[in-house]
Amino acid sequence: MKKRLVLIVGGVAAALVLLIVVVSLAVDVNQYRGVIEARLERQLGRDVTLGELSLGLLPPRFQVSGTSIAESPAFGDRPVFVSTDRLAVRIGLLALLGGNIQINSLELDRPNVELVRNADGVWNFSTLGPAGESPQPDAPASPSDAASTRAFVLERLVIRDGQVAVSDLGEGTRAVYDHIDVTVRDFAPGEPFSFDVAAHLPGEGAGELRLAGDGGPIAAERPMDTPFRGTLALDEVGVGGLKAFLQTEMLADSGGSLSGETGVVNQPGSLSAVGHLELDGARFNGVDVGYPIGLDYDVQADLSETLYTIRSSTIQLGETPLSVSGRIDAGSEPANIELEVTSGDVSIEEVARLASAFGLAFAPDTSVTGRVSMNLRAAGALDRPAFTGNIAGRGLRISGANLPQPVEVAALDLALSPSEIRSNEFEIRSGDTTATARFALTGYASDNPAIDARLRAPGATLTEIQSIARAYGMTGLDQLDGAGSMNLDLAASGPLASLDTSSVVRALNGNIDLDFSPLSIAGFDTARELGAIGGFNTGRGGGDLTELLRLNGQIVVRDGVAQTDDLLAALAIGKISAAGTADLTEETLDLRLAAVLSEAFSQSVGGTGIGGYMSTALANSAGEIVLPVRVTGSFRQPQFAPDLNALARMQRERLLPTFDDPAAAVSGLLGAFAGPGEESGEGEAGQNERASPEPAETIRGVLEGLLGGRSDESN
Repeated sequence: MKKRLVLIVGGVAAALVLLIVVVSLAVDVNQYRGVIEARLERQLGRDVTLGELSLGLLPPRFQVSGTSIAESPAFGDRPVFVSTDRLAVRIGLLALLGGNIQINSLELDRPNVELVRNADGVWNFSTLGPAGESPQPDAPASPSDAASTRAFVLERLVIRDGQVAVSDLGEGTRAVYDHIDVTVRDFAPGEPFSFDVAAHLPGEGAGELRLAGDGGPIAAERPMDTPFRGTLALDEVGVGGLKAFLQTEMLADSGGSLSGETGVVNQPGSLSAVGHLELDGARFNGVDVGYPIGLDYDVQADLSETLYTIRSSTIQLGETPLSVSGRIDAGSEPANIELEVTSGDVSIEEVARLASAFGLAFAPDTSVTGRVSMNLRAAGALDRPAFTGNIAGRGLRISGANLPQPVEVAALDLALSPSEIRSNEFEIRSGDTTATARFALTGYASDNPAIDARLRAPGATLTEIQSIARAYGMTGLDQLDGAGSMNLDLAASGPLASLDTSSVVRALNGNIDLDFSPLSIAGFDTARELGAIGGFNTGRGGGDLTELLRLNGQIVVRDGVAQTDDLLAALAIGKISAAGTADLTEETLDLRLAAVLSEAFSQSVGGTGIGGYMSTALANSAGEIVLPVRVTGSFRQPQFAPDLNALARMQRERLLPTFDDPAAAVSGLLGAFAGPGEESGEGEAGQNERASPEPAETIRGVLEGLLGGRSDESN
C-alpha cells in the first residue's frame, strides 16, 4: 500500500514537471508582454514598461529584465516611480494554460523607488490603483472586465536590496536610503496586511535594523495614520552606519553599536514604544565611555500635537541607574520640556565619565570616584530650562595620569530653583593646598543672568593648583612648571552677558600673589628674544623655554583683565621688571618690560658695541645693558618687539633701571596701559552677541573663570 502511494505521488509530480517543461517549450512568453503591461497599468494606474521576458518554472513566473513604472505628473518632473533591472511576476499556471494572465506576486531585485509628497501633502504611492471607469451597474461584467478593473491586489510583494528616495516637494528636501529589503503579504486596498522591512546599514559589521508586524489598511492621505503593530529590532547597529543611513549629524563624533527590541503600536495620531536598547563600546567626542549604556523605556507620542510623553524610563550607566520621566512638547515654539531625573545614592564614576565625554564638569582623561544623589525637575523652554531640586556629592576624588596630585572634594551640595543655582562653600584639596569655593547663579534661565562666586587658595603651590585646574579640564596653567607658592583671592560678581566662560571671566576680580623659584614657561625663550632685539647672541639653542630663577609680584584682576606694575623676574643673564595687562578672556597680552642684563653678561656680549645699540638698547652708569621691550600677542604665542617709546623717554629723562633695582622708575616711565577691549575693538555690544551655551555648562564655566584658564575645547 505504501509503495503504491509513493508511486502515485511520484507519477503526479513527474507529470507536473513534464507539463511545466512542455509549457515552457511551447509557449512564447514574450507574446504576453503587452498583456502583462496592460494588466499592470490597469492595476497600478501608471504606465508600465517591460523588457525581455523569460519563463521561470518553479514556481511558475515571468522574469523581466529592464522594468519601469512611470510617475504621476502630479508629483514633479521625475519620470519614473520605480525602476529595476529584474522583475519576477508570479502567475497562476492554470490561468496561463487557459490563455489568461493572473498576477499573484511581484519580486523586484535592486530596484530604485521614488517616494514623493507633493505640496498638498499627498504621497505618490497613495494614487496607485485601477485606471478607467468601473462597469455600469446594469451592464453585465465579464470575468476579463472584472479582472481588469480589480484593485491592486497582491499575495506577495518582495523588494530585495532596494534603494528608496524620499522627497518632500513642499519642504524642498530629498533623502536616499539604500540596501532596503521589503516583504508585504496579502496586500489589498482597505484590508490589513503583514510586512517585514529590513535595512542593512553601510559599512563592515554595521548591523541590521528590522521592523516586522501587521498593519493596514493604509491611510492614503496621511500614511502616518496607518495602524500597525510590530517589533523594531536592532542587531549590533553601528552608530556610524546609523548616521550614514539617517543622513544626520545629530550623532556627530560618536560611536558604538546598538542592539535591542522595541514593541511599536501605531494608531491614527498616536505612536507608543516599549522596549530596551543597549549601546556597547559607547564613544562621544572621541572619548570612550568604558561601560555599556542601557535604556528601558515606555514612550508615547501624540503625533498630531508633536507631544512626546516618557511614561517611564531607566538609563543604566554601567552599574548606575538613573530614572527619567516627563514630556517634551516639540510642537511649541520654542520646544518645551517637563522632565524629572532621579537617582538613589549611586557611584559618581559612571555619571562623571559620561559627563566628561560631553565636555562637562571633568576632564576626559580623569577618573572620578565618590557618591552622588540627585533629584531634579527641568521645566520650560528646551534651550533654557528652569531647574528645581538638588544634587549632592560626597567623598569625590579626581585622579588621572595628567594630574600631579589627586583632587578631593569632601562634600558638594547644589540647590536648584527656577531663579537660582547655589552651592555650599566647599573645599577643594590637592596635596597640601586647600582652596575654598562657592558660587551662585541667579536668573540663569533668563536674558539677565548674574553671578556671585568666590575662590580662595592661600599658600597654594603651582603643582597643586595645576592639579585642580586640570581636574576640571582647564589648561591655562599648563605652560608653567616650577616650585614656590601663590595666594589666590578671586571673585566673580555682577550681571553676565551670557552663561559662558568668557562672560564669567569678564566678571572676575581679585588678587594673585606670586613667589616662584624656579619657574619654567613653555612656548617661548625670553633670553633669546632679548638677544634678537639687542643684536647679541645669548648662546642658547632653538628651544622654546623660558627658565626663570625667580618670579615674584602681585597681579590684580579687574573685570577679567590681569594687571601688574611690580612683576619681577630673574634670568641667568639678567633681571626683568614688567608692567601691563593680560586679557584673560581673549588670552592676549600688552606688557612692557625693562630688561637689565648683568654687568658680566653685558661685557661678554660686547657692552656698548653690540649690534643694534643706540636703536634698541641703552647702557646705565654701571655698564649694564638696558632693553625696553613690548610684549603683545597671545599667551601661547607672545610677540617681542623693541619699545621705542620707552627707549626715547629713558634717553630723554635719563632714568635708567639697574641690575640691583630693575623696577626703578619703570611704573612712571612705562606709563598707563590699555584697558580691557581698547585694542580688541570689542565692547559691550560684542559681549552681548555671544551665544548662550547649554545651562549644563554653567558650573564648569564658573570654575574655569575662577581658575583663570580655558579648556581644550575653547582654544
